[in-house]
Amino acid sequence: MSNAGEDEGSETLSPDKAFAVLGNETRIAILRALGEATEPLGFTELRKRVGLRQGAQFNYHLDRLVGHFVRKSDAGYELRESGKRVIEAVLSGAVTDDPAIAPTQIDMPCTYCGEPIEISYRQDWLETYCTECEGAYAWKSRESIDETRRGHLGGALLPAAGVIDRTPEEAFIAALSWGHLRMLAIATGFCPACSASLDRSWAVCEAHDSTDGICEACDQRFAIRIHTDCPNCIHRSEGIFINGLVANTEVQAFLMKHGINLLQPTSNPWWAFEFDEEVLSTDPLRARFTISVGEDELVLSLDDDEIQAVSDPPS
Repeated sequence: MSNAGEDEGSETLSPDKAFAVLGNETRIAILRALGEATEPLGFTELRKRVGLRQGAQFNYHLDRLVGHFVRKSDAGYELRESGKRVIEAVLSGAVTDDPAIAPTQIDMPCTYCGEPIEISYRQDWLETYCTECEGAYAWKSRESIDETRRGHLGGALLPAAGVIDRTPEEAFIAALSWGHLRMLAIATGFCPACSASLDRSWAVCEAHDSTDGICEACDQRFAIRIHTDCPNCIHRSEGIFINGLVANTEVQAFLMKHGINLLQPTSNPWWAFEFDEEVLSTDPLRARFTISVGEDELVLSLDDDEIQAVSDPPS
């Protein structure tokens, strides 16, 4: 006899056990049926939607889900947040579709030289390249389409659902917008995957020389990079220092003054402003950063892990 719902609403499983529970088509079907429902479902209705006739077999699989992935109440069965995350991953196309975009030039300018950029997409990753200048990185594409390519501007994570039924230009905008929202969470100190507090560190190229665009010592345009690691899940990220400033109120106010909304980057996107850095010392790390729109500038300093606005000249 089922013991589902007997004070199991707060039960949690270890990662290994959680993965083991999900390794069954019927259980995934149960999670999907609950995810598509607009209200809690009773046992009979849930079994009907899953399409399993054998009550004992269905009951067994449902029991395995209740507690960690499914909540049972007097109203019926419904997904817990962990169950929602599983189905969101499935429905996003992350584990069901594998679209691709061959290298394609789009009508978007390079932030460094203004020439058109080229994008490609494969396995949840959208790459961007400049068709003219050296870009921001000398690193090869994750796709390894051409290991000698130059002009790498970086990559952005984008689930398959962000590409399906979209043109290359639309996929680029989706990656830009979705990436900015994730970047905002990271800059605020929260893991975008599990909401835990992130560990943050800096890395700096002590022999940096980007006079000609890309530093030969670190293969990057900028010397300072931010690294974040989640102590709870597998999330890791790294990027140039401007990525860590998107949650800074002075930066937001300065850009908003010029019509650049970081919460809606497509309203006036990232190439509408310029970013520059000056490393003053590496031990301890001290630096100045300049964000400019036309002739207007915002200067910030990094000193002992503290970011402060140095000046904000009137427009």
